[in-house]
Amino acid sequence: NFRLAMSEPLDHCSSCYLPTSWLSLPLLAKKEYNYDSTLYSFGLPEGQSLNLPVCACILLLAPGKGRKADGGKDDFDGSDAVRPYTPVSDNSVLGKFDLLIKRYDGGAVSQYLHALPIGAEVSFKHIKFNIKAQYPFAGKTTFTLIAAGTGIAPMYQALWKLMGTEGDNRKVTLIYGNKSPEDILLKEELDGWASRSAGRLKIVHVVGNQPDDPAPPGWADTPTYTAETGWVDEAKLKKHAFPPAEDTLVFVCGLPGMYAALCGPRNEKELKDGSTLQKLGYTADMVAKM
Repeated sequence: NFRLAMSEPLDHCSSCYLPTSWLSLPLLAKKEYNYDSTLYSFGLPEGQSLNLPVCACILLLAPGKGRKADGGKDDFDGSDAVRPYTPVSDNSVLGKFDLLIKRYDGGAVSQYLHALPIGAEVSFKHIKFNIKAQYPFAGKTTFTLIAAGTGIAPMYQALWKLMGTEGDNRKVTLIYGNKSPEDILLKEELDGWASRSAGRLKIVHVVGNQPDDPAPPGWADTPTYTAETGWVDEAKLKKHAFPPAEDTLVFVCGLPGMYAALCGPRNEKELKDGSTLQKLGYTADMVAKM
């Protein structure tokens, strides 16, 4: 019970309610978002905000869901699996926070969560490594947010601040890749921000399974987004991203293959030689790997 746990002294690395050690929280609700993604709500004490810094993520523990090296999807070795997630709820939400999680075939943690009953306890923590570039992103005047799939979550967190803070008039471009239009997460919310932004927020949706995929039927630009097909690649970044400059910042979040192609592994600050962003002239100070 999280209320009992809070009677013990806990170490914190930021303003976040979660300590640096594992803390169990109850699963309050889960709602199917689309055919393979679920919105999960986890409980906090009454009146309590998660108070997570922007941008930052939290860690979730799936007991016994660790796998053998190079093993198959059912080759569990008895160890625990740990995954980073970024809430899609804002810090103004009290008494709970929400995670939007896509289920993958063989995804140990996403399948574990989907099978949990309401009321189940799930362990979370928040460590210093989980604290990324911090709002207000001093010295930066333009932002390019590059995401794929559930990599939209930290971008959505940044947009809460960039689009919702009075007096912040900086420009943002979101380039968001998905397999199909049906896979786009938080589309209505993004459309709403774009329509209210007076031109400050440009959204580019990129859909496709292959670089040369044709446009799906009816896939076309709208007043709130630009419709592209294929993959998020060098040509699309040249076309839509803010160009390299000391006062620009590029956020990247997606699967490991996306990091490898665009900038190099997320746990390495430097840009990988030959990566797309490095070839386009961006430096490590211009890129935040989420």
